[in-house]
Amino acid sequence: KKFGFPFIIAVKGKNKDEILNDFRKRIKNKINLEFEEAKKQVKKIANFRLNEIIN
Repeated sequence: KKFGFPFIIAVKGKNKDEILNDFRKRIKNKINLEFEEAKKQVKKIANFRLNEIIN
């Protein structure tokens, strides 16, 4: 919890190496940039889940 909140990533469609690479890149972010990215990831997760319900 470097930023005071958990690392959030939409993992659907990603393999282990892609997830680890994203983590390594994002851990270098400033807190405001990482917070914005975390919000984008939450939106992706919500979209994946809604699509599963609808389709």
